[in-house]
Amino acid sequence: MRSILFFNAFIYLLLFTACTRVTAPDLVLLEGYWEIESVHAHGEVFQPKGTTPMIDFYHLNSKKGGFKKKMTPTFSGPYQSSEDLVTFYIENEGNRYFLHFDDALGPWKEEIRSLNSNEMILFHNDKAYHYKRHQKITL
Repeated sequence: MRSILFFNAFIYLLLFTACTRVTAPDLVLLEGYWEIESVHAHGEVFQPKGTTPMIDFYHLNSKKGGFKKKMTPTFSGPYQSSEDLVTFYIENEGNRYFLHFDDALGPWKEEIRSLNSNEMILFHNDKAYHYKRHQKITL
């Protein structure tokens, strides 16, 4: 009986998340600092370990693209970053939005599965990356 309830809850959650649609007005919410909360792959959930999180900063130059940069928060205030960044453009493919990247490793794309002011899910290579909006540490 318990397994039937678990299965039903899983199906409901799957249907609920599958019905979440990202719309063009939602794309402005991509701008800002995002922290990976977990990665879901092959039925398993992985959570980052360590004391200092790596933050992904997304900057939109226009509604069609921008750049992504890896950042590290500091207690003194500003984020630390290397000079490296990767540019992207946003494309609507069959009512789904994708971030198209191209760098020295070659081109790839990530599907924006869900996006709101506090959470984002990106899908790439059979992995769902669950992000939360990063809140700056203040003392």
